[in-house]
Order: sequence, then C-alpha cells, then structure tokens
Amino acid sequence: MRGNGMSEATRRSMRHDVIAQAILHVAGEAPMAATLCNISRHGMVIDSLASLSSHSDIRIELIEGQLLPARLIWREGFKAGLELVEPLRANDYWPLLVALATDDASASDAC
Repeated sequence: MRGNGMSEATRRSMRHDVIAQAILHVAGEAPMAATLCNISRHGMVIDSLASLSSHSDIRIELIEGQLLPARLIWREGFKAGLELVEPLRANDYWPLLVALATDDASASDAC
C-alpha cells in the first residue's frame, strides 16, 4: 500500500486513453473545464487549470448531470491524477467508455 491507501494493484488497473471534455466541480469554486486524458474503473488523468489540493472536495462530470466524487492523488503542471471515491462498476464503465468515445474531442492537444 502507498501512503494514500491505494494498493499498487488498484493503481495499475487497466486504463483507456480517451480524449473527452469534462467539467470539474471543486467546492467553493466555479465549475471549470477539464480534458479527460485517460480513465480506468478506479480513476483518471485530467488536464485542467483548476487549483486542486489533497484537501479539495472534487466532483467530476463526465456525462451531463452525473457527478463522480474523486480525490487528488498527484499533480504535475496542469495534469492531475484523480482516484474515484467509489470505483465504477463494470456494468457502468463500458457504456461510459462508449459515450466518451463519441464525445467531440476538440482539445486533443491537452493530453
């Protein structure tokens, strides 16, 4: 286990490269645009100008109206690794990937 409570096995769950638009909701701040770079059932990498810390109350909106609680694991420049508070169920994950794959990825340079 790492100090953040995640095992290496969880950290290494299968990731899928997906360039899609998302909205980052951080408590006390206006919603901010983010680009989703990759995703797994346990987390994701985003590119965003949002100011995040390990204490931030984060919700990410990948599909309109669906907010997923997450926590910051790492930050490097504008890129951030987020761990989902509750991993996505397999039955929800695959339809999400399909929906994200059809997203207009106009910000593909971000990732």
